[in-house]
Amino acid sequence: MIDSINIDNFRGIHRSKIDGLTQVNLFFGKNNCGKSSLLESLFLVCGQSNPLLPATLNAMRTYTRLTENDIHLFFYKMDAASEIQIETTGSQNRHLGITAFRDVATMSVNNNSTELNHRFGLRMKYLTTDGELSSEVMYDLGKSNQIEQTHKTDERYIEQLKCVFLSPRYDSTASREGLENIYMNKDEDFLAEALRVLEPTAKKPIFMDNVMFVDTDLPQRIPINLMGDGIRKIVSFLTSIYACRGGVVLIDELSNGFHYSVMKPMWEIVLKAAIKNDVQIFASTHDVDSIRGFQQAAAEIEKEQEREIAAGFKLQRIADDELRSYRFSISQLGYAIEQEMEVR
Repeated sequence: MIDSINIDNFRGIHRSKIDGLTQVNLFFGKNNCGKSSLLESLFLVCGQSNPLLPATLNAMRTYTRLTENDIHLFFYKMDAASEIQIETTGSQNRHLGITAFRDVATMSVNNNSTELNHRFGLRMKYLTTDGELSSEVMYDLGKSNQIEQTHKTDERYIEQLKCVFLSPRYDSTASREGLENIYMNKDEDFLAEALRVLEPTAKKPIFMDNVMFVDTDLPQRIPINLMGDGIRKIVSFLTSIYACRGGVVLIDELSNGFHYSVMKPMWEIVLKAAIKNDVQIFASTHDVDSIRGFQQAAAEIEKEQEREIAAGFKLQRIADDELRSYRFSISQLGYAIEQEMEVR
């Protein structure tokens, strides 16, 4: 379980410290305040030994260029001389440092230097029981101006923490591993309950030829791929949670594609699945109906569990691009909503 996170020099975040994280955490705030960058920093530190993750994050934003200037976009104000640092505390403390490097090979002819090739990349340093280890990705821009990618990691470290990042643009398909875990644990009824949030006629789904089919009282079962985006997103949420038992699931703009009337039951499903699978959830939204549904669902579940399960965090960018967080317990969030305070 991650209890806190510190971030320095990542994207638009100069610095940030967020404490009091719990099992299910909802981040909200104005557009461009840093919600997505916060989730991305969690993704990087959860996969601290994988140097390919930064490029993966850009690809999730549908940006795939890999010039040296694009590498600098990961750094605050594009200052590649400032190391990115992401640190978490909790059941497993992590400290990740990310630096940029460049290497230009030249040849001198008659006292004139000629550039032969240009290499640049990112190096990730992380602390383990074996001390500080590192991995790196390098992009080689040769004479042909075609970028070639190579990477290396330290084989002494094998990542044990499972983490999935669901971006607003992700392909909302089901995780095969998550589906297998659902069927293995006889939780098809729970999955059907989730589907009925959006499709009241949905019955227990079946899985054939790598495709999930749902009975909706039509003459034949419907493949999940051909159902609405909301249905596919709920399935994607659940199968990702079941695939990450004991791990972390990150969901950016969770409420996209859902009608306000289903926010509470949708959150009930997510919260119950997280508890059942011992998964820590970090989600973001800017939608007040999602915040309200989150608060209502969490209040009922915390009463049943007799312990704190969830918390909300209002994010605000203040002077010098510090990302400040204001923590709301579920009861505090309920009071703020009742008093019609601005919590988004």
